[in-house]
Amino acid sequence: MAAVRSGKAHVLALDPPFHVSDADKYLIIPSDIGVEIIDIAADADFELMAEAFRDSLLVCGSVEQQSKKAVTLSIESTISPEQALARGMPYAHEIESSAGVLLAQVNALPPLRCTMTSALLDDDGLDQVLGQPEYLGVSWRPPVGNESGVDPSFTWSKHLPDGRIGIELALFQEYEELVIALRPAVLRVRVE
Repeated sequence: MAAVRSGKAHVLALDPPFHVSDADKYLIIPSDIGVEIIDIAADADFELMAEAFRDSLLVCGSVEQQSKKAVTLSIESTISPEQALARGMPYAHEIESSAGVLLAQVNALPPLRCTMTSALLDDDGLDQVLGQPEYLGVSWRPPVGNESGVDPSFTWSKHLPDGRIGIELALFQEYEELVIALRPAVLRVRVE
């Protein structure tokens, strides 16, 4: 990753788990963090999440199968997630709605419909996002009695100065695959 960061390399070997993006945009997490990003979110460890965002890379590029076991990412451009957010990376979608219908609208967003069985928010998760100035943690749990093999979802959200709530990170795990969306939505709760 250091060679890619410095511009000396334009191909990166990928280790599983990885998700092939339709948009050819990837978050590459250093191997010393790897799937521990889930524990970081679950523990609401803002300090380690900031470190992960500093050390990871956002990459535009294409995944290529070199052999049955070798998969590479050919890189067109790169930036750290920390820098992208600091430079004002836009939110993919803006939703303005009453709290009562916000849950369904957020979970229906195309970038958040990336798993077969989970969603980004449940009622408790939405309450956490709406009620805390900054939230990092579980945002969706499998329904009671339906937990076998289904992992929770995680989010990081911030209340913005203009009254909106930015979803900075959505994190899903399904079968050995991680899917992370940065700034998938910004919410404005309409009081009725």
